[in-house]
Amino acid sequence: MPDTTKDDQPLQLPRHQGPQSPSKPDPSALAKLLDEWMHGDETEQRETFEVLRRSLDEDRPEGYKLFS
Repeated sequence: MPDTTKDDQPLQLPRHQGPQSPSKPDPSALAKLLDEWMHGDETEQRETFEVLRRSLDEDRPEGYKLFS
C-alpha cells in the first residue's frame, strides 16, 4: 500500500483581494426596482402569458392541458 502520510497537508485556497463581503445595496434603490417590476407594462405581461400558455399546452394531449 502506498504511503499517503506525506501528502496529509490541508488544501490552501488563494485569498481574494479586496473586501471580504460585497457592499450592501441601497434599500431605497431596491424598493424602487421592486416597484418598477411590480408595476410593469400590463399589456406586455398579458401577451407574454398568452405565448407561454400556448407553448406549454401545444404538445399535450387534449385531456392533459395545463390551461383550458
